[in-house]
Amino acid sequence: MKKHLPLLFFLIFPIIAFGQWTQSLSYYADKCNIKIGTAVGGVFYNNYDTGNAYDLTVKNNFNILVAENEMKWDAMEPSNNSFNFTKADQLTAYAFRTGKQVRGHNLCWHSQLPSWISNGLTNGIANGTFTRTTLMSILKNHITTIMTRYIGKVQQWDVLNEPFNDSGGTLRNSIWQQVIGNDYIDSVFVWAHRADPTAKLYLNDYGVEFSGGTKADAMYNYVSGMKSRNIPITGVGLQCHFTVSGNFNVSGLDANLKRYNALGLEAIITELEVKILKTDYTANSTLQLSNQAECYRRLIRLCLDNPNCKTFMTWGFTDLYSWIPGFTPAYDYSLLFDTNYAPKPAYFSILNELAVESQKTGLNDINDADIVKIQKLDNRIVVNSDNRIARCQLFDVQGKCLFVSESHSSTIEIPSNNLQQAIYILKLRMENGKIIVKKF
Repeated sequence: MKKHLPLLFFLIFPIIAFGQWTQSLSYYADKCNIKIGTAVGGVFYNNYDTGNAYDLTVKNNFNILVAENEMKWDAMEPSNNSFNFTKADQLTAYAFRTGKQVRGHNLCWHSQLPSWISNGLTNGIANGTFTRTTLMSILKNHITTIMTRYIGKVQQWDVLNEPFNDSGGTLRNSIWQQVIGNDYIDSVFVWAHRADPTAKLYLNDYGVEFSGGTKADAMYNYVSGMKSRNIPITGVGLQCHFTVSGNFNVSGLDANLKRYNALGLEAIITELEVKILKTDYTANSTLQLSNQAECYRRLIRLCLDNPNCKTFMTWGFTDLYSWIPGFTPAYDYSLLFDTNYAPKPAYFSILNELAVESQKTGLNDINDADIVKIQKLDNRIVVNSDNRIARCQLFDVQGKCLFVSESHSSTIEIPSNNLQQAIYILKLRMENGKIIVKKF
């Protein structure tokens, strides 16, 4: 059935809908200093840089990407100490060329393990294949080898994925927990930080989104203990696999974000989709898409309103390649674009909130600011302004500062001899306090 955008939605947001391709998600996300991203699966590797609909939708809308399966253990280390970096290298190189960041997913998980690891359990019980010492060595080598290869190329890592049981608030009886013990959790974060001290490190799980839930509180309490033990953790990933008709607890999610913020930790959205029951969609697709859009709108608004939620990832972007129908056959239509890559009401709901928020930030694109001109010469970049520039900074897309000047001049020259052909971010603070940011 062809999907139709609800008329009411266009009546509410006519300007944003009209300008969707001129002002995309990433355009406003950059202005709002938030990462808007998507998981890309196997189809990505046959479509990137082709200029087709898949490629252009990714390039135009997302400023951070995560591999759906290609950076999990079975893909990265299929046999002991033999690594396959091909797909991860392709993704990180593409991200660098196109001015995007990368999330690494994941370094330690109980699932999608190669047989040489999973054979250490028989009927779910450790069978003596590994000792604590040998398995710790294998786990440490996996984390260290991968993370050191991608220093400066992968900015966020799901160091540990889904360590909690679905009920009871207890740790899952994974091979790691059984053979090593509960302290494997502290160890993987310490090893990860040593391998790449610049990377952000997360504990990622599902069913932990709403404060007050047994699993959510267990995760919060465990992470609080990690903080008290000075374990190097940046924050938690809240997967957010939601349904339109489900119990979407906005206040509970907001309270959860805030209590992690009080610990000094990020709480980010990592695997979001909002799926629709197929029978409900058949009965009234317009209503269901409108309700879905409202769910997405509330979620992006929560992130924008909470300073520790500055990454917002969906698990895929087009219903054409969604994992939902295969995993939960009664549901579908969960993502921002339909099977023809047409943006759905959910897309516009996020776009509108970002556009509104961008007006609060005071950040302007230099193309829209007559006071600043950029000239790229052979060995330097010349920045000229009608007003004096108090501070000039040049960053790469990974956030590394490559140049800074506080000369209080109307002309700044940035040496470019050592700059590769890539995307960079120029940030200017004018003497009058105006902030100007440009990606070029």
